[in-house]
Amino acid sequence: MGHYTRRLVRYVAVMCMLFSAAIANAEELTWTHDGIRPLGMGNAFVAVADDFNAIFYNPAGLARLKTWSGELLNPSLAISSNTVSAINGIKNLATSSPAGSSSTEAEDKALEILQQNTGKTQYFNISYTPHLVFPGFGFGLGLDAGGSLVVHRDISADVQVGPRLIAPFSFAKNFLEDRLSLGFSVKFVAQGGVNHNFGINDISAFTGKSASTSGPKLKDFIEGGYGVGSDIGLLFTPIKTMQPTLGISVTDLGGTPFKKADIQGESLAAPSTRLPSMNAGFSLRPWEAHGMYLLTTVDAHAINQPIHYSKKFNVGAEWGWGSVLKVQTGLHQGSLSGGLQLDVFLLTLRFVTYTEQVGTIAGQDPNLQDRRYALQLKLLI
Repeated sequence: MGHYTRRLVRYVAVMCMLFSAAIANAEELTWTHDGIRPLGMGNAFVAVADDFNAIFYNPAGLARLKTWSGELLNPSLAISSNTVSAINGIKNLATSSPAGSSSTEAEDKALEILQQNTGKTQYFNISYTPHLVFPGFGFGLGLDAGGSLVVHRDISADVQVGPRLIAPFSFAKNFLEDRLSLGFSVKFVAQGGVNHNFGINDISAFTGKSASTSGPKLKDFIEGGYGVGSDIGLLFTPIKTMQPTLGISVTDLGGTPFKKADIQGESLAAPSTRLPSMNAGFSLRPWEAHGMYLLTTVDAHAINQPIHYSKKFNVGAEWGWGSVLKVQTGLHQGSLSGGLQLDVFLLTLRFVTYTEQVGTIAGQDPNLQDRRYALQLKLLI
């Protein structure tokens, strides 16, 4: 392996190690397990809650389901446009350099790629959401593995990498001639990985050299924990005409603390407690005819949390043709979103594009407006 190739491998390895990081000043609003269809509607789903996503957004919606549904194999993959560009840059660097290139030229090209991506949000996520829901009852699993990364010029990063899991068991019931629906969930949550501010002095933690020195080791920064939380929800539809519906949900009621996990007899640091999130929404069906419908909705998330209002409000709409085709659009934290869901026999395809406002205030920095794309495929059941 040539000198240039070895340097390139080390550079890519460091990028991969940090790939699933989340920067402290890059704040994402993660109050539940996000669904592909809700994200297409700007993530405004609290007052809709008419499919399996109800177990994550508003358990009261289960009371209004007309039939059961289940999915076992439904993986999804999400990536940001910045990440696609960065991967292409690294690929071109590895293939376009002449065999006789000097180490200085290789380093210059690697630094050029790094400079082009400095300050830009990178994102990658693999998700799995098996579930089984019935009218009034349902359970499922929301598993995410991935995260985001922003590289700063001072060679530092707050890293949060590792899987997250939410597994709710939800119940719901109708009252007042089906105008009022109430729901409740008990959920198991788990989280693990690394959550630490890494500076230049911590680089040895990502290399094999840390094993033979007194410097920090990666295992020193690993945390993990699990806990049990609860969610509650409400839907109220006073009249049937256009079905105006008020939706309210509270996730992680009272906060969901994590209990420390143990690995090989060693106790890990527990992740931060999941904060309670009060969410409200309003939906309306202004048109429905010939098997088609139009659904509109607006949401406010994490009303009780100290997060800028520009990141809390979302609006959305969906046009549907029976259960075969659904097309969504909306404004997610002030940026356009769009989605598609196609159901044909045993195949379901879901696609969404949306922008996550990673900054403290939506729109404060173009580099912190992360355009993302996600695709989910369901086979058999």
